[in-house]
Amino acid sequence: MRVVVASALAALGGCAAGQWRSRLADNPLTRSELSSRNLSVADATHDSMLHAAFVRALAREGFTIAAHPPYHEDLEVTLNVVRAPEGVVAVATLRSDGFFIDEARAALDGADAALAMLARTLALSQGTADFVRNSGTPQQKGLSGQ
Repeated sequence: MRVVVASALAALGGCAAGQWRSRLADNPLTRSELSSRNLSVADATHDSMLHAAFVRALAREGFTIAAHPPYHEDLEVTLNVVRAPEGVVAVATLRSDGFFIDEARAALDGADAALAMLARTLALSQGTADFVRNSGTPQQKGLSGQ
């Protein structure tokens, strides 16, 4: 009986949800490396001005913006705005072929500053560096048989 209870508690502990924290890369990508992958920008906010400002912030960081849906192994970032205990927050989720790479969050009290912070966080993140330098995610390699 104790084993069952301990197993159940361990399983529940493993399912505990927490907020993702992007991590600064030990060796951030160069602008050349960052620009080597196309980045499509999906807008879940339905705010064209916010979307355009985010695209500009990403381009300033060195991302190559693609004006089309992502092709296989391209990057896609989705911009969203959510209500959180700390207020209104902009969330940028970076994926490739649907696989999670990284996520950045910033308080949306100053839109341009928040969007610049999101773009910079993704540009300098360990997740983005790993994706570019390893030519994709481990899940993508598993699907292609590499």
